[in-house]
Amino acid sequence: MNYEQKRRLQELRDELRRLMDEQVESLKAQTFGGITKEELRKEDERLNRIREVSADFLLALKNLR
Repeated sequence: MNYEQKRRLQELRDELRRLMDEQVESLKAQTFGGITKEELRKEDERLNRIREVSADFLLALKNLR
């Protein structure tokens, strides 16, 4: 694995971790206080981005073989 590949994997991992942390906080907020339409829209966008980053991360891992 070269430096660029390592850096790309780390960037994807960091973004995925950040997005998942945000999602957990959103779910907590929904459980204890409800959610506004704007927050629901942001959550939908975040879930789409989580899917994209997850796919990119898995592809990057697969390309290491």
